[in-house]
Amino acid sequence: MPTQPTPDDPAIHDLLTRLYAVISFEEGEEPDWPGLERIFSRHARITRLTPEGADYLDPGSFLAMTRNFLDIGAYTSFFEFEIAHRIERFGDIAQVWSLYETRRNKGAREALGRGVNSIQLVREGDDWRVLGLLWDEAHADPKLDADNVFEKGARHGQA
Repeated sequence: MPTQPTPDDPAIHDLLTRLYAVISFEEGEEPDWPGLERIFSRHARITRLTPEGADYLDPGSFLAMTRNFLDIGAYTSFFEFEIAHRIERFGDIAQVWSLYETRRNKGAREALGRGVNSIQLVREGDDWRVLGLLWDEAHADPKLDADNVFEKGARHGQA
């Protein structure tokens, strides 16, 4: 089945909205575990860069790590939302650069951080799924300039 060459596929936008919705939760709640399982391809790789190193995860270990953070009280609420994105698509694959902001909860005034998710998508049957998710916590910054983060040649987080 031929695909549209445009990145403006509403299903991609819907998947990005759901990605941020399923990981966000208020005090006393938890992430949407079934929703998290549905958005990832079973072949997905999730990579988190921190000042201590890198975590290379599959969907199951990502869910286990997230559950562990809740169990030990590292997160009692978490809210992340997209500020802007750039989508590059070719057929049934897409690369998304997604600028996000993280807050302690939905009503928090101050951002804990801003960063960029690198998200690789693949169409599996009729649905888009996350095949790769990569972010760099070491360079997340509440003052990251949303106006030029996607400009060609822009550099962020380099010394």
